Amino acid sequence: MLGSAVSWAVVGIVINLLTTHWHLGQMSTMRWELFLLFYLALLYGVGMLPGWGLGIVTELRYSVLIMGLLVAAIELAQMMERHPLQATLPGVLLLLLGLPAQLLARSTVKSLLLKTGQWGVPVVVYGAGKTGERMIRALQAEQGLGYHPIALFDDNASLHGTHLVGIPVVGYTHDGTYDAPVAILAMPGAAAGTHAALLDGPLSVYRTVILIPDLFGVQTLWARTRDLGGVLGVQVSHHLADPFTRRVKRGLSLLLTCVTLPLWGGLCAVIALLIWLEDHHAPLFFQERIGLAGHHFRTWKFRTMVPDAERVLETHLARDPVLQAEWQANFKLRRDPRITRIGRVLRKTSLDELPQLINVLRGDMALVGPRPLPPYHHHRLPLAVQQIRHEVRPGMTGLWQVSGRSDAGDEGMVLLDPYYVRNWSVWLDAVILLRTFRAVLKSAGAY
Repeated sequence: MLGSAVSWAVVGIVINLLTTHWHLGQMSTMRWELFLLFYLALLYGVGMLPGWGLGIVTELRYSVLIMGLLVAAIELAQMMERHPLQATLPGVLLLLLGLPAQLLARSTVKSLLLKTGQWGVPVVVYGAGKTGERMIRALQAEQGLGYHPIALFDDNASLHGTHLVGIPVVGYTHDGTYDAPVAILAMPGAAAGTHAALLDGPLSVYRTVILIPDLFGVQTLWARTRDLGGVLGVQVSHHLADPFTRRVKRGLSLLLTCVTLPLWGGLCAVIALLIWLEDHHAPLFFQERIGLAGHHFRTWKFRTMVPDAERVLETHLARDPVLQAEWQANFKLRRDPRITRIGRVLRKTSLDELPQLINVLRGDMALVGPRPLPPYHHHRLPLAVQQIRHEVRPGMTGLWQVSGRSDAGDEGMVLLDPYYVRNWSVWLDAVILLRTFRAVLKSAGAY
């Protein structure tokens, strides 16, 4: 609530100052207070207050929805009293300033509260098996969800008094409760009737109970529960199976690439000149990659290595067994002897991949998608992952890249690429693009 209130106050002041400067009138203090109450009510209605358990993709989607409703309400109120221009300007300013301010304020306040241990609620997990362990690891990795596991219950007596991923196992499921507002039931393989007995018994004391089904690997972002005549169903949607949705994704990639062409085109020209001045060799090079439907294409990149790089690599690998082992494991080297001085900077900032925007225009790639891999690396992945990657165009950035990029390794691709394809949405792409800028600024995992 604090982040939302701060963002609202700042945006309200800016809008009033601008409209006053242009002699377009002001909204009264009482009017702003009423809209603030409406705004907070919307946040509470969609679960963004307090916001525990909301992923960043869902939060972004709700933020845009709420800001749209708020702008519509302000426009309607203004049109009843003012000239059309006077009525429109506050809403336009709110849309341009309010959404970024809201996202930034909420993110900043949440980060501060996380550092001081004041964000989130304690959570009790029922079930210390593989599902429970995976659930705890996921919550510990995503601190922003605000669910902090503090205790485990399990019917295996040998686990009592031990710790699972740092969380104590404190007792049996059927007679154990804990002072926490949220419980997670992570026992998908339990006998028939067990869940109902637990929900009517010890779990009835918790304000919120979350059931974890045995659906790991299935779409999660767009899963919805359905009441089918008293039977609980889980509906999942595969958005990229819809041809229209695929065209929307392609259209957005083209639009953003074309709109930013003057910016990245000029930057590419400067970088190409710097590379040529360093050693008077061609600034661009091309590599074979596997893309949509398994088709091969050539990806454009700035050259970051010395001429005759393969010979240099072979020489160093033959001399150094440790270097050879690192290459065989990752097909990358942290201290690659082939990289030029300018190339090191380009790789650190990921600017070496800027020419891939030409691949986006050609239709070989998208702005967001799985990382384009050379054939030898692609075929090293499990067959099921290869087939899933064939469903979409590879991207300049993606979940794998913003999750530590090279640090995530092949294991990260095996987990994150299928997740992206199964859960794709415009909102997920937007989050990945925002995280890409942050990852590039931090130079996280790039080498």
